[in-house]
Amino acid sequence: MRHFPLALAIALALIPSAVSAKKTETVINVIPYPQSVEIGKGAFKGAGANFNCDQAIDAESARLIRGFADRITYVSGRTNSFATPVGLANAVSSGALKGFVFVKDEAMEPEEYSIDINKKTCLVKASAYNGFLYAIQTLKQLTDVAVYSDNVDPAQKFMFPSVSIKDKPRFSYRGMHLDCARHFFPVEEVKKYLDVMAMYKLNRFHWHLTEDQGWRIEIKKYPKLTQVGAFRNGTMVGKDFKSNDGKRYGGYYTQDQIRDVVAYAASLGITVIPEIDLPGHMLGALAAYPELGCTGGPYEVWTKWGISDEVMCPGKEAMFTFLEDVFTETWIFSLQSTSTSGAMSARKPSGRSVPPARPGSRRSESRETASTPRNSISRAMSRPGSRNTSTTMAAR
Repeated sequence: MRHFPLALAIALALIPSAVSAKKTETVINVIPYPQSVEIGKGAFKGAGANFNCDQAIDAESARLIRGFADRITYVSGRTNSFATPVGLANAVSSGALKGFVFVKDEAMEPEEYSIDINKKTCLVKASAYNGFLYAIQTLKQLTDVAVYSDNVDPAQKFMFPSVSIKDKPRFSYRGMHLDCARHFFPVEEVKKYLDVMAMYKLNRFHWHLTEDQGWRIEIKKYPKLTQVGAFRNGTMVGKDFKSNDGKRYGGYYTQDQIRDVVAYAASLGITVIPEIDLPGHMLGALAAYPELGCTGGPYEVWTKWGISDEVMCPGKEAMFTFLEDVFTETWIFSLQSTSTSGAMSARKPSGRSVPPARPGSRRSESRETASTPRNSISRAMSRPGSRNTSTTMAAR
């Protein structure tokens, strides 16, 4: 977890200042590279330039733009004034404006943007929050790396090369995954991870939160999930499955912390996809509530890597009640609408007794309609009022 600041520093170091670029250059230093780039001559000075924002731009986007102005002001020490003048779009067409100009263009797609920079003006167009967000991320990569710094540098001019850019994502889903179940990362590190994602215009954060090696979500109806299931009694060393470092390890996120991370991600244009594995990968939960397993235990949070043979028992009605309760609380504190849960690599519990299904029970119903408890669980996850719209379920 301590490596994220270093990773961020390395990533920033790989973004050279566009100011030093020669006029003969035919590319810009932006990742991912925009769809259309036309490089001109000269450069625009950002430090001290006025920011003019179209009144048609929504409040959240306007705050984002103002935040960019404040950052340049803070680092350079030169005030970048912010204004929302009437009739800005007409003034743009006349070419009379100078400085940074942000205009809403309804014809653009939500994640699309354009940037036109000459010696006097930096004109940005987009139709929605993510478009303006990605335009600002591109502008940050176009200028000096000091734009990411918290240090004041009065000599910094924040020069931007003359260029015309038109860009929108090629893929709607652009994501990264972080396994916080096997290796716990505090909120501050998760946010740094999101910062790096946003720099490269990634928009889906797959957050792995439950596993045989630990349960990381506070569920108020089942407090032992975090009291017991969030901690393991040591971890194997290297590839020696018989070893144990003897160090108690774990941690979890409160619901307030998850709300905070989800809101922070949303401000960066990122949707959070929480992963809750089932019925396998569940030793964290089974250690806390052994009655949900096929054998009744005893279970303990796994100290080894890999996948345990122990699973939640689909033949028990209690498993469905548990899952419904967990998913209900998950949707309550999630601000966004996508979830993934599955048992793609759950092992078949060979030689174990599975209770017979009661007529009319959810297990009996699922056997008649599918061959797995998928339908009953899916209904629990997509009940009226649920924020879930995309659920991946698989059982083997």
